[in-house]
Amino acid sequence: MAAWTRLFTEEELDLLATPLSIRLERAVRAEDQGTIAWIIDQMDQECLAIYDAYCSWLGVLETFIVERASEQALECALTWVGEYAARPFARRYQRLGVRGRALLLAERLRASGSTFSVQEDGRRVRFTADPWGPARWWRTPAGFEKQAPRRREGSRCFYPCYGYHEQPVSFAMLTGKGPLTAGAEELPCGLATEVQFLEVIPIELFGEPIAALTIAGNASEAVHLDIYKDPASIPNDLYARIGMSPPAGGVRAQSEGRCFTEEELERLSTPLSIQVEQAAAAGDSAQLLQLAASMDRELVGAKDPTGIAIAGLLSWIAWRFGEQAAEDALRRTAEVVMAPFVAAVRGLGPRDSIPLWAMVWRAHGSTYWIEEYEETFVFRGRPLGACHRMSSTAYQPEVARISDSRVRYPTFGCFAPPSSFHLMREPRGITQGKVNYPIYSCHCHMLHEIYPIDQLGHPLWVENHRLDDPDGEMTHVHYKDPAAWPERCYQQVGRSKPATIRG
Repeated sequence: MAAWTRLFTEEELDLLATPLSIRLERAVRAEDQGTIAWIIDQMDQECLAIYDAYCSWLGVLETFIVERASEQALECALTWVGEYAARPFARRYQRLGVRGRALLLAERLRASGSTFSVQEDGRRVRFTADPWGPARWWRTPAGFEKQAPRRREGSRCFYPCYGYHEQPVSFAMLTGKGPLTAGAEELPCGLATEVQFLEVIPIELFGEPIAALTIAGNASEAVHLDIYKDPASIPNDLYARIGMSPPAGGVRAQSEGRCFTEEELERLSTPLSIQVEQAAAAGDSAQLLQLAASMDRELVGAKDPTGIAIAGLLSWIAWRFGEQAAEDALRRTAEVVMAPFVAAVRGLGPRDSIPLWAMVWRAHGSTYWIEEYEETFVFRGRPLGACHRMSSTAYQPEVARISDSRVRYPTFGCFAPPSSFHLMREPRGITQGKVNYPIYSCHCHMLHEIYPIDQLGHPLWVENHRLDDPDGEMTHVHYKDPAAWPERCYQQVGRSKPATIRG
């Protein structure tokens, strides 16, 4: 048997799967400026690789519910989903002072692709976002998006805007003043989860918002997020606009002096990749190591609650409209989310695609390794991807270093009580013909297998989920030669291998 030639060394594959936080630590200690430059580029890619897909997906599902039922039905769905997608994450702010809340909110804004500044006065810390990350789907594209994934101006980055509330995508606009519209007559559906997270749920939990929102009536204006130093000074109309009242006993008054220096305020709004670049240029190893220690928490901080909201909405759709409706919603998701992605990777060989997929799975918050064989690459992980972290039991509450080369990210137990998200009862292509399949995991087969088969003639990769052991290892298989995909990989998702790819 003829020997086969490797495309990557084992060391290269191991490094591709190593979190950037660890790569940065190693590069700092080795004074390896070349690797630090590569890390900065990868950080920019990782930042929004999953978050932007999630927000598009969220808009599809929210619009689907409005069209199939009503805005009131969406409010009902989001209220239920918020118990698991917003409430646990809002609790992280509960016992923090103004400084702690501002630091954590800045992480969320950076991780959601917000371009913002921060000012502090005697009453509040004000974040001015222009654009606010979640509002980028409302704002008309700036024009640079077709040439570059972001535009840098000084110490700020501007990230893609999508205009998806206009044709042809036409995401829903919520109308009428209500709890999830921040008192506005009209608000993009995707911002409802932000209103819920920043205002509604924290008021329910601890009597005050994380940040008070001021959202203009059009997409082109800035959004303000205000953290009040004395909760007792929060305007009563903020409570009224979401149908609530200030706590009957009042809010505990607290008086804080200056929370941040001007230098700290500037750093809050500077993307992590630029902070790394600045610290490297200054030769500030201590700052670089401090940034490395915060990277993993920020990586998943905005993605995780959005992903859980998506899993919850898919469950709600299946319960309310049936499993066929959930499949219809996933097909629409593929058309919106995957179409530009498939176009971008069409024709890539494995030497180019494997590093790209490695970045994607790092961006998910995965703990994994890559193996190369004669015909395939196999990604092995525990947990591998957001779907695995949701279907796993909640054995990992926080980000934790588990070895000198790997980090493990939180797991959520979304398909066990009390959340008990939907397990598919009907065998379908999106379940690989299986039952009791976690509904969120169905997107893996629609978006990564079925839709690419229909567009390219072959899957991007095939995912193997362990239904018998949700905490066990998951694998993704990539074939080097598109013509080598076995017929069974098509049949298990209800497709046939095209004759044009059999050669």
